[in-house]
Amino acid sequence: MEIKTYSYRFAEEILQHHHFIDAYNELLMVCRDCPVPLYKGKSQNQQKLEVIQQIMNTYFFLRFKSLGWETEPFATPDTSVDSLRSDFRKSYVNSETGEIVLTIQIEVEFGNVASSYRNYFKFQLSFANTLTDLCVLIVPSYVLSTRIDSGVSNFEKTIREIPSAKLSVTVPILVIGLYDDGSTLWNVKEEVTEDLKVLKGDSRKTYGSHCTIVQSYIDALYMNRRTHRLN
Repeated sequence: MEIKTYSYRFAEEILQHHHFIDAYNELLMVCRDCPVPLYKGKSQNQQKLEVIQQIMNTYFFLRFKSLGWETEPFATPDTSVDSLRSDFRKSYVNSETGEIVLTIQIEVEFGNVASSYRNYFKFQLSFANTLTDLCVLIVPSYVLSTRIDSGVSNFEKTIREIPSAKLSVTVPILVIGLYDDGSTLWNVKEEVTEDLKVLKGDSRKTYGSHCTIVQSYIDALYMNRRTHRLN
């Protein structure tokens, strides 16, 4: 996957500081490895829709979880049933003092563009309540978004909109755009299964198999990297 970044309120510059460069590199690595799960004929009515977003979402969930990120953390101090949750959060600690020096919160957005505005709201709430210092928004490029569904959030639209919220959104945000360059294309229909319900994993019956499929992709990444290092 090719990635592009947009730095709002110096988020990228903060992450590129030598204290936080490992976190920055980890974010970029996970995004570059994201698969583009291809399934021709996913939609009978819209032939251009061919990418299964559920696999991409599960990829980020499993990958970030394996790297020690908290999943579905509260976005506000309120822990009631109706409180807001984010996707991921991780705090980085100074090895010498043991103090938390940076907390990062992530939203992965492959849904409707309206969800982006809710993400900004959650980012700002978490920042205002000292639950995070810096936020990351991961979205597809416009071209990739049109292959997922109609009206999906995209990188180009996001980076046009964020500067206009300068007075209301004060938290530093790194926007990462995912661009399909063919390097992580995964033809799941031909290579895995034609069962779209399993690939989407949108029921209790299919979710376990769905996660196993995505985990196999992640395991293959580790194996390829290990083989490369040994050679």
